[in-house]
Amino acid sequence: MSSFEEGNPCDIPMETVLAALGGVFPDIREGDVEFIYHGTYNVFDVKGEWIFRFPDSSLLNEDGHELIRYEHEVLQVIGPKISLDVPRFEYISEDPELPFAGYRKIPGVSLSTCFDRTTKDSREAMAERLGGFLSELHSPEVYEAYSGRWPAEFTGERFKEYWEGYYALIQERVSPELNDNQRGWVKTLFSDYLGDDENFAFEPRVVHGDFDTSNIIVDPETLDVRGIIDFEETGLWDPAADLLFFGEGADFIDMVMEAYTQPTGPNLEGRMRFLYNRVPLIYVSTGLELDYKEMVEAGLDMLKARMNIG
Repeated sequence: MSSFEEGNPCDIPMETVLAALGGVFPDIREGDVEFIYHGTYNVFDVKGEWIFRFPDSSLLNEDGHELIRYEHEVLQVIGPKISLDVPRFEYISEDPELPFAGYRKIPGVSLSTCFDRTTKDSREAMAERLGGFLSELHSPEVYEAYSGRWPAEFTGERFKEYWEGYYALIQERVSPELNDNQRGWVKTLFSDYLGDDENFAFEPRVVHGDFDTSNIIVDPETLDVRGIIDFEETGLWDPAADLLFFGEGADFIDMVMEAYTQPTGPNLEGRMRFLYNRVPLIYVSTGLELDYKEMVEAGLDMLKARMNIG
């Protein structure tokens, strides 16, 4: 979760949320509902025991309903093959004009809220759990289970074509918002990545797709990893996408990789850095598409930070 999601206000009326939750909890009161953050979903803590998610206002339609159904089915398919706790949806709205889902809260807090007070020992312990989780998720067994439910022909060639098309979109939509230095940096980012065929020689695997410290739940006292949340972006992809802990430091990435048992494919670090550095462009592009000025600004700020890192 970026600072944008952390500071992004709820974009649906609380009256709407309470009315919807009233169908689940007839005794619900406003004090029972705490807004947490707004990304793809407006996320609420309900009665201290439940998490309910209502899609962004742009997805209060059949698209949002389908997004929830997909995540629910994904978790049913991969959940039994994962040793850490993952959400289990117990409430799913049947109203396509007001989709939402609820599940029992995994006890703990997001690692993003407490990573700065971790010790070397606690980081080693959590890295071992996370490397083990990713080894399970990226395993051939999960790939086969997922492909059996959502068959698709995923090849390196098609992956390259996807990024070629995405770069064309960035040039058309985002480049006019950038200065010369930023445009040059983006051009180098994509040309270096697309120009190396080794970047597309990996074995595709099922990835979480948004695997960062905000979606890792830990015990606030012991810092033990309890579970993983937010699987709406799960799909077949380059497994490097789930290893982007650059913000937590190279040492932490090395610790995770020590516990990771799946093949990495060629040029792993180069693939990781591209996937990490392209993130600001997603914010700018999506913000422009949806006319979210704050999202565009957040993406531009993120881009400046990534350029400074190199």
